[in-house]
Amino acid sequence: MSAPGEDRPGEDRPGEDRPGEDRPGDVPAEELLGEGFDFDAEFAKEFGPKVPVRSVLVAPVADAAKLAEVCTLAEVHAWVVPVRGLGCVLVTRDPATGEQDAQRLSGVLRGAEVVLLSVGEESIEGQTWVAGQRGEDPRPGLLLSMWPDVVQQLVLGRLDAAEAEEAASGGEGSRIGAFWKLFRGRGGPGGPQPGPGGGPG
Repeated sequence: MSAPGEDRPGEDRPGEDRPGEDRPGDVPAEELLGEGFDFDAEFAKEFGPKVPVRSVLVAPVADAAKLAEVCTLAEVHAWVVPVRGLGCVLVTRDPATGEQDAQRLSGVLRGAEVVLLSVGEESIEGQTWVAGQRGEDPRPGLLLSMWPDVVQQLVLGRLDAAEAEEAASGGEGSRIGAFWKLFRGRGGPGGPQPGPGGGPG
């Protein structure tokens, strides 16, 4: 016999849930989130690597039209903007391909250092590429402080590359056509101008 206040065997306590019994108002997760909810995709989106908002390349080539043909040859799709004293700034059409584009472009340009600036929601990360190989990571803030103001405007999206003065569209047309345009003249994509950091590329 149970003493006063003691629970009897098999007797439920007030407010205690029985195993397998849903509480009033409980909604199964699959109904709350919907059948199309992809947990892995949402987890990667929240905690995985973030896709840049903007990918910007700086190449030590002064001729934007010529560099646009080089982009076509390297299958790099970007707007090419000439910047006096620096070379050209390229804003890629797809921010997610920035690293791949830097690798391809540096592999085509002879001895030139290509700088990649990956613009995120809260920060800017930098990389350098030479001959298709990644080099030392630069300090984006230092580079932007040294470069002309128009570069910062392009990097931050304050200036639309498509509307910039003398901008050219890279990655258009056929690679064969780009090859003949580049090599029928005095030959090749040409040697590098002074490098993006101020020294030789």
